[in-house]
Amino acid sequence: MNALLTLGIVVYSIICVLLILIIIIQGGKAEGLFSSAQANVLGSQRGNALTKATTFLSTIFVVGALLISVAISTQKTAFENVTTNTATTQQQNTPLSAPTNTGTLPNNTVSSNQ
Repeated sequence: MNALLTLGIVVYSIICVLLILIIIIQGGKAEGLFSSAQANVLGSQRGNALTKATTFLSTIFVVGALLISVAISTQKTAFENVTTNTATTQQQNTPLSAPTNTGTLPNNTVSSNQ
C-alpha cells in the first residue's frame, strides 16, 4: 500500500503543476500569460480548450485529494503497529504457573521462630 500511495502522490503532484500552468496560460481581463502566442497556436478555440482542460484537471484534483486523504487515514501509524504486535505476542505466550506450597522451607532461608 505504501508504494501505491507514493505513486498516487507523485501523479497528484503532476496534476497540480499542470493545473497551475493551465490557469496561468488562460486569458482573463489581462489576457493571461503568452496572450499573443496563444492566439497563434490555439486559434479561436483557445478559450474552450483551456476551459475544458481546467475543468477536467480541477475535477481530478479534488477527487485525488479525497482519495489520498482516505488512503493516508486508513494506514496504521508506527505506534499502532508496535502496540498491535506487542499485544499479539503477549497473547501467544502462556503464563507461567505459580509454584505450589509444599509446606517446607528452602534450605537457605532462616525461620523467624529461631
